[in-house]
Amino acid sequence: MNMFKITALTLAIATTACSLTAMAAETAQITVKGAVFPSACAISVDGSVDFGNLKKNELQEQTKNQNAYQLGYKPVGFNIQCKSAAKVALSAQADTPVSGNPTMGVVSYLSDTDKALRAEPGQLASLGALEGEDIGYFTVMLASATLDSKDAELISSKNGGSSWSAVSGTAEHLMYQDGSVFHGWGKDAAPQEATNISGIMTVSAALNVKVVEELKDVVNFNTNTTLSLHYL
Repeated sequence: MNMFKITALTLAIATTACSLTAMAAETAQITVKGAVFPSACAISVDGSVDFGNLKKNELQEQTKNQNAYQLGYKPVGFNIQCKSAAKVALSAQADTPVSGNPTMGVVSYLSDTDKALRAEPGQLASLGALEGEDIGYFTVMLASATLDSKDAELISSKNGGSSWSAVSGTAEHLMYQDGSVFHGWGKDAAPQEATNISGIMTVSAALNVKVVEELKDVVNFNTNTTLSLHYL
């Protein structure tokens, strides 16, 4: 069966780092750092994303779009449960990054009618490789989130949470699958705390035209993207 799964991983990290820094010839300083989190949170996702059994002849009947056979999208729900109110965000890390420069784009769906074509390497993940060629790519969009049953604005940070920007256009809902961006929720471009965070992600995929046309045997794709929690 052709399918791939999103694997959820909960991280609760408190680090203590010590460094010796020379202050002068006869003195030295020990720097002690750490973090204490007010709450522990757990993340889960609702099942796996399955694009089903795909037939070569049926794919070839499609119109090629951006050198790819587009497979549409599947929604998947997520939930983050905290023991007490906490500010958290998510990052994503694909098991299999894109090999080299992307050779095709993925039409990424926020909904049935709201979509954007993406070909940025950091936002794509590979479905696997066959004889050195990526079988195809998939993308993940953070479509919506609620905080304690109230709708929230989506925000993102490209500097580890130091500053945040509101998610405005469709393409900005794309999650970076190289772990470089925090994706969160809040109000007025600032994170908000909650005990229960739930929402919807959409997973879109596309297959490499060349791989499909040269296909002689069954090819299965089964890969993951790991979602990591970050305490803010």
